[in-house]
Amino acid sequence: MNPWTIANTPEEGGLSSRALLDYLDAIKASGIEQHSVMVVKDGVLAANIHYAPHTQKTPHICFSMSKPFTSMAAGFAVSEGLLSLSDRVIDVLRENAPDTPDPYLQKVTLHHLLCMGSGLCQKSDNLDHIFKPGESPVDWATATLACGCDAEPGSIFRYNSHGSYLISCMVQKAAGMNIRDYLIPRLFEPLGIEPPRWDMSPQGICCGGWGMYLPVEDMAKFGVCLLEKGMWNGKQVIPAEWIELATQAHIPTNTVPRHREWSQGYGYHLWRCTDGRFRGDGSEGQFMIISPRQHMVVAATACTEN
Repeated sequence: MNPWTIANTPEEGGLSSRALLDYLDAIKASGIEQHSVMVVKDGVLAANIHYAPHTQKTPHICFSMSKPFTSMAAGFAVSEGLLSLSDRVIDVLRENAPDTPDPYLQKVTLHHLLCMGSGLCQKSDNLDHIFKPGESPVDWATATLACGCDAEPGSIFRYNSHGSYLISCMVQKAAGMNIRDYLIPRLFEPLGIEPPRWDMSPQGICCGGWGMYLPVEDMAKFGVCLLEKGMWNGKQVIPAEWIELATQAHIPTNTVPRHREWSQGYGYHLWRCTDGRFRGDGSEGQFMIISPRQHMVVAATACTEN
């Protein structure tokens, strides 16, 4: 059951039809391949736009829009006492840690991985060398940790999807199941989301930072749950304390050489935006943007390099 009613016109949902048409004209003129856009405002589905063959229920590759779900898995594990934000990765994953971890790596905690402040060497996020045809697969966590750190944890923002994979490993180690299965009774079932496909490493661990396939409608549901501080149909599904933590800026991102929407700080696998907004953000145009001030969620899928 969705916690929204459906507007007959955008104006019924508090939106401008003219503004939506201008947006669609701009998308067409840009050549961007938009797949879907859904806008939920004040509990009303105000816009629901899809380009064939995509529908609101078509599973879509999420790329890094997978990361906020990994954050929620970590949040549930923390709230249930399975992990703490101060847990060191080399303690939880000691069988994957180097025999003599460098001083920085020894300090990396779950908190640092969640806010992209681990200081892991840049090469750890480009492990093409571990995928060698004809050879036995190398353990991804071992290969990532073997790269070590070249910065003090917490001192620098450095986007690292293999760091997200390490979070997936930590939760799986603590919970005894992969994060997809862990989230089924805690998040997916309460929100009416069919258990999604989530690609895994050769070790049977969800990629964490990528690899999920989810319909845009389910991205919108998740966004509404975050907007309502974890409430869904009158029930507290996600701990409100975790959403408060996850949506704060824990590390500056003003060194990111992009538009100002990239320089507002990073939470726990969620980006801060201007005007108090925050977002989940995946490559090629996968977005879940939450605007508390406007009480609005925008979910979008696409295939674009623009």
